[in-house]
Amino acid sequence: MKQRSGLKTKNFWKRKLVAALLAAALLFAGCAPASPGGVFYVEFTMRRQDVRIDGRQLSAYDFDALAGKMHARVTALEEAFSTDIEGSDLFALNHAAAGEAVQVGADTLEAFSLSSAYAALTKGGFSPALFPLTELWGFSPAHAGHYNDPRPSPSEQEIEAALAVSDLSLFTADAAAGTLTKAESGAMLDFGGIAKGYMCDAALEVLQEAYAGRQIDAIFSVMSNHVLLGQKQTADGTRRGYTVAIENPRYSQDMPEAANALYLTDISDCAVTTSGDNIRFYVYEGRLYPHIIDAHTGEPADNGIIGITIVMPLAVPHAGALSDALSTAGFCMPLTQSLAFYEQMSEQFGATAVVITADYNYYAVGSANVLGRKEYARYSNEVLGTDVDIAAVEEVFSPAAAAEAADEVTPCEEELAYRDRMEAKYQ
Repeated sequence: MKQRSGLKTKNFWKRKLVAALLAAALLFAGCAPASPGGVFYVEFTMRRQDVRIDGRQLSAYDFDALAGKMHARVTALEEAFSTDIEGSDLFALNHAAAGEAVQVGADTLEAFSLSSAYAALTKGGFSPALFPLTELWGFSPAHAGHYNDPRPSPSEQEIEAALAVSDLSLFTADAAAGTLTKAESGAMLDFGGIAKGYMCDAALEVLQEAYAGRQIDAIFSVMSNHVLLGQKQTADGTRRGYTVAIENPRYSQDMPEAANALYLTDISDCAVTTSGDNIRFYVYEGRLYPHIIDAHTGEPADNGIIGITIVMPLAVPHAGALSDALSTAGFCMPLTQSLAFYEQMSEQFGATAVVITADYNYYAVGSANVLGRKEYARYSNEVLGTDVDIAAVEEVFSPAAAAEAADEVTPCEEELAYRDRMEAKYQ
């Protein structure tokens, strides 16, 4: 088996979550490896202090046993879903000949079924069949370490050729036989847009089976996908919904804007996923090319959207996988269509979407409480008992109404400066 250079699971379930600007919040970041240009891997995170059963913290022994089982489940899914690990289901399928039935596991079949359903739901905004385009644009694991290198676009002929085999209809599943078959040898699947959410769903099942019939309060993450089960227990024993921070997709060590852009307050029993254009991207001649590929154009998404966070109630089947797919799909639609789509998802599933645009506005769709930095500082002081100097807090993004949105998003000066810095940094 070749050395893993693509998806890598690291045993980080005891690792401390990133501290928020205001200590009362958890930071929810985009789908990021440790470095934007580095190796992409899957990281499972859970802290002992964030898990309570019937109001009590688990012993170190019981926590380690639970976290080990959840971690093992995530690892097994990585071994099946990775496009880069020889012996994985997708590696075998992607290297198979046209018409060859490839034996795959039950999880791979289910992930394919869910991906197909979400592709239909999003009208192609999400698709697991875009790996030929991901490779063409330099965002596959084979290009690790060079994702951010400025480079000219592929030719129209190359894009058209990759588009021709980036078609989900080229794949057929036989559930009874446990196989997947493709009609073109160049067709390839990639569950990157659903895998982390699927892993969260699977890890949640392990947790709920271990403590069936008990009151479970817990937080855990698989990269940019998070599960918030139950509520947070405060020092005085009271319980309230969780408060989380949405990462500023334009924060970097080169630009010292606040790391946290927005906040979600009083949320419980939900899956939360954030996707951003600040991971696996490059800037060339002033345009930012994200790793999120638009199946309609065959090019990296370019609709003026820089970050999307989805909050999905856990009562929705496969909430993690669905939130993962939806956070990607909105990038591949014009802004007004994206917002209208999320309105539909709010009505159908009870989802909330927070869409951040390149003019540094944000749009909140759904019922979750979304606060700007000053609003959150005020909330934190009044409800959580902090002592933040509200006057010293600066906003990063401004609230905007969906009714006033336009498909043409003009990047603001700060956005243009960010792109210039990123292009110069990786020259």
